[in-house]
Amino acid sequence: MSRSDERRFQDLVENLNDVVYAADLNAVITYISPNISRIGGYSPAEVIGRNFTEFVHPDDLPERIEQFQRVVAGVSEPSEYRFITKSGETVWAHTRARPVVENGRVTGIQGVLVDITDRKAAEEALRQSKERYRLLVENANDAIFVIQNKRVVFMNASAFAIAGYDNNDPVADITFDHFIHPEDRERIVLRHTQRLAGETLSDRTSFRIICKDKSIKHVNLNAVRIEWEGQPAILNFLRDITADVQQAERERHRQKLEALGTLAGGIAHNFNNLLMGIQGNASLALTQLPPAEPVRARMEKIIELVQNGARLTHQLLQYTRGSHHRMGRLDLNQVVRDVTGTLAATRKQVRIQYQLKEGLPPIEADRQQIEQVIINLLLNAADAMPEGGEVRLTTERLPDLQAATAMPTATNGPCVRLEVADSGPGMPTATLERIFEPFFTTKGLGRGSGLGLCTAYGIIKSHGGHIDVTSEPGRGTRFRVYLPTLAAPRKPAAAPATRAPAGGTLLLVDDESSVLETSAQLLTHSGFKVLKASSGAAALTLYRRQHPAIDIVILDLIMPGLSAKTVLQGLRAIRPDVKVLLSSGYSMGDQARELLVQGCVGFLQKPYDFETLHETLQRLLPPAE
Repeated sequence: MSRSDERRFQDLVENLNDVVYAADLNAVITYISPNISRIGGYSPAEVIGRNFTEFVHPDDLPERIEQFQRVVAGVSEPSEYRFITKSGETVWAHTRARPVVENGRVTGIQGVLVDITDRKAAEEALRQSKERYRLLVENANDAIFVIQNKRVVFMNASAFAIAGYDNNDPVADITFDHFIHPEDRERIVLRHTQRLAGETLSDRTSFRIICKDKSIKHVNLNAVRIEWEGQPAILNFLRDITADVQQAERERHRQKLEALGTLAGGIAHNFNNLLMGIQGNASLALTQLPPAEPVRARMEKIIELVQNGARLTHQLLQYTRGSHHRMGRLDLNQVVRDVTGTLAATRKQVRIQYQLKEGLPPIEADRQQIEQVIINLLLNAADAMPEGGEVRLTTERLPDLQAATAMPTATNGPCVRLEVADSGPGMPTATLERIFEPFFTTKGLGRGSGLGLCTAYGIIKSHGGHIDVTSEPGRGTRFRVYLPTLAAPRKPAAAPATRAPAGGTLLLVDDESSVLETSAQLLTHSGFKVLKASSGAAALTLYRRQHPAIDIVILDLIMPGLSAKTVLQGLRAIRPDVKVLLSSGYSMGDQARELLVQGCVGFLQKPYDFETLHETLQRLLPPAE
């Protein structure tokens, strides 16, 4: 090589961005290009003649010594290590060395040193970024998974948990449509195909999945198209919304039952007014018939049928608004034992098992009505098992009624729960959704009125409690009744004072002409003087003129125009000590209770018995002079 060629070669080496170096067999640096000043801050003279180990980070030194020995042995390989600069800082260097052979033997090594600090910093930033994303994905509450070629190729921990699988389960061997409910499968698979093809779709959709244990969950899905290891795939974000769907369904069912209750209550109210007219006319006819008249039996049968109809509407009104309660302190366990004793004697094919929690706190309830609820539930269970079976009754105390029932309208505070579970055939979903509806029955014509369970629903609701049901075909039915525990002792109601019988003048107020006329005639026949008013306004006008002579006002609770509350206020403005007896086709509700608190002297449920009415009036009228 000529001197000019050597000069050109030296210029080329010294102007490379990388550093060229050489070392002898003792690892002493014999040559280094000037670029070492850019990388390490040293001049070549400060490096040449020193052992390369002086410039290696202590943590990387063992590997660098081994790598030097391998190169001397004839192996040419790259490596990366940390280089100590003149200022004491650390830079990352990449080197590839090879042995130098002269006259058949290795005399040293030579290689190239490249500064890779920026690349290492980028790799570390990427690693940290990946770690952050990994932590976010692995700890996310939502399920995150990737579908590629119709299979799940990645699932985070929440995805495994929501579907009920373990991390070691071979989910990659299952096509993703296996997890989708059959009724939703076609729609979701189509969306997946369209999204994979790049079509624009709505961001979110909801459907049902089938878990490992065959249970069904409602989920909400958001999906995007991505590249996964160089191939198109779908990244999915899935959230379990089962609890939200169930809560919405419970609220929808509650609203449906309330709407049905309003409808049934209106029907019962109007029907009671009709029954009142029928009973009144039949009673009037009886007053005009001699005792031996054969047609009397027909009239008496009409009155009996009216009372049967009244009992039916009473059940409807219990469903819709509840009825007047005779509240008392009850031991629910004792009530359960008393009621089930009767069933055990009449339905011997049914085995009754008890799991009654001892020390159960008392409840405040109407014993007769709670007994009716338990009887209805037990009879429902017995009817579901005509060939025999088992009914299990369980009681327990729960800390919070609202939390226990998951119903925002439930009363806060501690409660007790009665569970009635049978081993019968269970019910399909369609039946379950209608179980508390009035007149709904699966027992066939003539075997049930369809009011037993809806009455139980109304009674529990009117006690500030809650009732629900779960059932599956082949797995029995389970009713749960929640009732608030007794908050404080109630003062016993004072017994009404009895008075000597006496006649009097009544103001009868009712917008139903059939009720007004027949009731007026019967009361007149019973010895009362009766004034009639068909509206609240007419009642106030009449009372203003004749109030000194009027002893009692019988006021219909529900009338068009002026409300009963407004009429009561008007009557009391004329005469503060007015006696007002309420009457309604509805059972006693909040409106009637409010007016009783404000001074009304009693409540009559239509169609009322005229003998009872007569006794009530005699008790309320002033004693005869």
